[in-house]
Amino acid sequence: MSMVSHELKTPLTSLKGYLQILEQRAKKAQESTSILMHDKANSQIKKMITMINGFLNVSRLDSGKIHIEKKNFDITSLFKEADEEARSTIFSHQVIFTEAESVILNADRDKVGQVIHNFVSNAVKYSPEGSQVLVSNKIKNGELLVEVKDQGRGIKPQDKDKLFDRFYRVVNDDIISGFGIGLYLCAEIIARHQGKIGVESEFGAGSTFWFSLPIYAVIA
Repeated sequence: MSMVSHELKTPLTSLKGYLQILEQRAKKAQESTSILMHDKANSQIKKMITMINGFLNVSRLDSGKIHIEKKNFDITSLFKEADEEARSTIFSHQVIFTEAESVILNADRDKVGQVIHNFVSNAVKYSPEGSQVLVSNKIKNGELLVEVKDQGRGIKPQDKDKLFDRFYRVVNDDIISGFGIGLYLCAEIIARHQGKIGVESEFGAGSTFWFSLPIYAVIA
């Protein structure tokens, strides 16, 4: 799987380079339609790279090569970074980050950010255009609880307990979505931090995905 992932990423990297050259030419010529098409093409390349990286991470999990590098960091800085990314890349929904509790985690910052990004991406993907996605955190029972709430269709009872299983895919209106690795990887990351992960949902009334992590220190 690792070798296949590498072979797939090589032509995509070249394709991305060619598109950047064409995009620069289109901007110089002020061809608005071409610029829009390049943006859409780049978006699809990013999706492909994300999927390939997902399979690569599954391979690393299987071989025990995925490492958690724990360092102390303030969750407010990670929330600010995720908020800025959402503002610059998501225009179809209202993604709202509430003011973060200022606490110190001893965790892998990049991988915790990966979980937040996955939750937000799924919320946007499975909820109506223009709707709100609320990202919040709070201290509960001595842990940091992060929640991502959407206004989507919700999850059927028979799917809730299987969402974080490897390669499990939800069928909506006879359409199978994704490859079933994103939430599985999130669950593995949180488990390796001795945390908890879950979802609260009522079919037809939206979902709230959450995870909690031990707090290293609270900033007064």
